[in-house]
This record gives sequence, structure tokens and C-alpha cells, in this order.
Amino acid sequence: MVPKIKKILRIGFISANLLEIIFYLMACLVPFLNAGRYWFAALAGLVFPLLFFILVGFLIYWIIRRSKWAFVCIGALLFGWTQISSTFSFSNTKNFNVAKAPETLRILTWNLSSWGESNRVNKKNNLNEMVEVIKNTNADILCLQEYIYLQNKTYRDSIIPVLKASGYQYIFFAKTNYTKKIYKSTVLNTVVIISKYPIADSAQFNYPALNEHDATEPLIYADIKINNKTTRIFTSHLQSVQFENYDYEALHNLKEPAEASVIQSKAVMWKLRDAYKKRSVQAEMLHKKIKESPYPVIVCGDFNDVPNSYTYFTVKGNLQDAFLKKGSGLGRTFRFISPTLRIDYILADKKFEVTQLNKIEVNYSDHYPIIADLVF
Repeated sequence: MVPKIKKILRIGFISANLLEIIFYLMACLVPFLNAGRYWFAALAGLVFPLLFFILVGFLIYWIIRRSKWAFVCIGALLFGWTQISSTFSFSNTKNFNVAKAPETLRILTWNLSSWGESNRVNKKNNLNEMVEVIKNTNADILCLQEYIYLQNKTYRDSIIPVLKASGYQYIFFAKTNYTKKIYKSTVLNTVVIISKYPIADSAQFNYPALNEHDATEPLIYADIKINNKTTRIFTSHLQSVQFENYDYEALHNLKEPAEASVIQSKAVMWKLRDAYKKRSVQAEMLHKKIKESPYPVIVCGDFNDVPNSYTYFTVKGNLQDAFLKKGSGLGRTFRFISPTLRIDYILADKKFEVTQLNKIEVNYSDHYPIIADLVF
């Protein structure tokens, strides 16, 4: 009887291992499948780190058992090396030096969550605190998403005075094509590029609307001349899943199936599907604009997608990821849902050397600010 039970357990374990490998390989293919058409497969990309660790667990078990199944696990891991190397950073990171080296360009990107007013947990205007964080970074160029400027309940194309006093004299502020009511004031969330260097040229591109409810912030760029070299800075905020509090509750309940609601779970799936469809179109448009640039480019923003995604691989193209050069671990930038969510990026032309990277863990926004030092 005991040998029979052992045999059944072994068959069950091998079956579980094979099932895990199938899902892992599916996640490895996600970057090469258009997420708009293969959105269901794209969901596997969201849990790629989890699938990776489970597979490593199987590998360790088979090594201990001295089984040939260890080679199957190793083969699967090697097949996904491109995805592993885009998800995890193995660089030998040093402490970030606030003092800038000569000829260094320091870039900051941050989704401000409307200065904290759309923060999921603490909906409070943290403008003063967040501006202080920005000032202390000593960044040369700011790429900000979900940016609003309000004065006497009116919409202004202007730099906040305290930033102007800190040397930020130039701004490209792109208006979005939608409005909504927040705190009884009409406001526009948008993307901006704010610079200590003059902006020689700029442009705005609205992403195609797939339906009347689309409310995506535009894609913008600014050409900035620094040390006699012109660089094109792109920033964008790609389609959000637009989860509400009840959607976060549904995600939490998925961990406890007894509490999960079928209706809530379906609603989450449809929102994910729609976001994948829209982001795939936006990522392709952004990639096209990057390719058209006559200057070396730096791309910053909230892509609302993980490194193991069609969005990331499409936008990144031949650019280098500052986090992979000087970051460490998983590099989480979104504060909620999962510790694996790195969705904010600084990508740079290979004509730049990434010398430093820093993530500032403050709770004013749903996102953490990211800073990178670049040298031609």
C-alpha cells in the first residue's frame, strides 16, 4: 500500500510540475503576443515572478532528489531568461549620491496621483510635501503624470511658484481631452515636462480613443539642449485599469475563494482586458514616435504594465532600462496589490550611461518617484 501511495504522490507532483511549466512558458511568450488580441495570455505575465519562484522551488526539490526532472526545470528557466533579466535586476547597487557629478543629467518621473488627491488610501492634497521631495532630489528634468495645477478653482498652464523658485523655469504642459469633477472644481489630469534647461521644441499626440469613455493622458515630448547636445524627452501615462475600491476588494477576495464574488471577479477581468487592448495600441504608437526621433531619447512614465509584458517590450525596443542597469530586486513602483508591480520606468538611448538610480518610498501618491542619473 505504501509504495502505491508514493507512486500516486510522485505522479501528482510531476503533473503539478508540468502544469507549472506550461503556465511559466505561457508567461514567457507574453511579450511577443499582442496584448490586445491575446489579453488572456497577458494575465500570465502579471504573475510571472510567482511562477518563477514556484519553478525554482520545483528545481530545488528535484536536485535534492537527484532526479532528471531538474534538467527539465533548468531548460524552462533558460527559455525564459529574457523575461527573468527584464523582471529582476542583479546589478551591484551603491547608495544614491544626491550630489551630482559633472556633465550629469538627472531625470525624475513620478505619477503624482493629482498631488495625492486620487491616492487610494489617503485622499489628501500633499502638494507641499511632494514638492519638497522633488526639490530635494536636485533633478534637472521632471516628467510628471496625473499633474494638476489649481488656483482659485481655475485651470492654469503654469509651473507651481515654489518649483519656479527652485530653478524650474521651463514647462511643456499638455491639455487632455477630458474633464471630470473632483472636489467641486473642474480639473484636468495631464502629463508635464518641467525643466531647468530651455525647451527648444515640443509636441503633443493624443492616443486614439477606442470608445467615448476613453480618458487617457496624451503622449508628449520636449527637445532639450544640454551641454550642446539635444535630447528628446518623452513622457506618457498609458491606459490605466481604472480600478475602484470595490475592484481592489475583489482582488483581495480572490486570495480567499469563499469570499470571492463571481460578478466582481468578472468585472476585474473585463477591466484588465480593455486596458490591455488600449495599451497595446498606445505602446505601438509610442514606439513609432521614438523611432522617428532625430535625437537620442529618454522615455519616462507610468506604463501601467509590468516588465514581462507586450507594452514594456514594445516601448523599450533597443533602449536601456535604468532600473536594470542600477536598480536591485523587483523594483516595485506601485504601492498596492502586489510587491511585484514595477510599472513606472526611465528608459534611455544607449548613447547614455546610467550612473545612478533611486526610488523614494514615500506614501503621498499611489506611486513612488524614480530618479536616474545619465551621462552622454
